[in-house]
Amino acid sequence: MNKKVIYGIMSAVMFISGGILMFYFFWANGYFAPPKTSPTTSYSEFTYPSLPSVIEVSTKQTVDPNDNSNKSGDQYEYVSPVDFDELKAANSDIVGWLYMTTPYISQPVLRSGSDDSYYLSHGANGDYDRNGSLFMEGKYNSGDFSDPCTIIYGHRMSDGAMFGNLQASFDGVDIVNNAQYVVIYLPNETKIYHIIATVPYEIKHILYYNDLSNESVYNKFIDKIYATTGSEVQLVTDDKPQYGDKLLILSTCLRTDRTRRFLVVAKEVT
Repeated sequence: MNKKVIYGIMSAVMFISGGILMFYFFWANGYFAPPKTSPTTSYSEFTYPSLPSVIEVSTKQTVDPNDNSNKSGDQYEYVSPVDFDELKAANSDIVGWLYMTTPYISQPVLRSGSDDSYYLSHGANGDYDRNGSLFMEGKYNSGDFSDPCTIIYGHRMSDGAMFGNLQASFDGVDIVNNAQYVVIYLPNETKIYHIIATVPYEIKHILYYNDLSNESVYNKFIDKIYATTGSEVQLVTDDKPQYGDKLLILSTCLRTDRTRRFLVVAKEVT
């Protein structure tokens, strides 16, 4: 076989290989996949609400017993500061809104009813987005934050998007002496969570391996969190969760080791 034939075969192989690589790149980045939903409203991003203080948010609007203007004694109707009708018209998978000040995050929380990995690579409007979204897994969480433990996942993006600044923000914050909170807005109520731990954690799936509805398993999981040591660890020992306390965990990749997770563990304020 002469050199011209060999060079011709090699050139053809390289050309075909290049084409395959280009196809894989576009396929892997979602260019051939249509959006899951077609929003009725055009959104570049969701940006509200921007609220001044977490501590002053009231979980319920109740009647002042000394206020005689309300003769019936009925509770006032809860009105969410987030327009969920508008959000759900854009994407029905939006189940809540996460707000916190350290780091500053004001983002919708997504839950797919069919594909728990969908929002790893799709934004809140259902379009492909390498940043993904803040999301929970439908297989393990109900979406109304009533489970013993709800976990919200987000990418640690280098530009700070999603949970990109989660770990770095707690480097200079003493959560023991400077209480930090996470607010979850829902269509029918507001939930407030006190952050009680920031810890590196193994990559093993928490809710798959731990049935936190079981008292013994719940207590062992909390004890494991509170037994963690290291420079990235902060633990609020005087507010350690007890069985029955509902947990919220924010989970992202550990900055120093992408094979592990960084967790912000919070307990619902009752």
